[in-house]
Amino acid sequence: MKRSVFVMNKVNIKFRDVADVNRFVHILSKYDADFNLYCGSYYVDAKSLLGIMTMDLRNSMWMTGNCEPAEANQIIRELGDFVAA
Repeated sequence: MKRSVFVMNKVNIKFRDVADVNRFVHILSKYDADFNLYCGSYYVDAKSLLGIMTMDLRNSMWMTGNCEPAEANQIIRELGDFVAA
């Protein structure tokens, strides 16, 4: 069975502290999809706690991902606390 893949639009992400990063990674780890977190021209695997911790958490970031179309809205809802306007 062929899996359809949906490329998520950019989602702005903002962390308040290290605990936010831990919760963010925990949420994304539940999904069998690939996510990247960008800050300027630098990016890391959004499921990597260590990778995210190498970034400057004071800056706004954005995330993209490849996932099932039905999962995209669910993922955004779960990440609601981290989605910046």
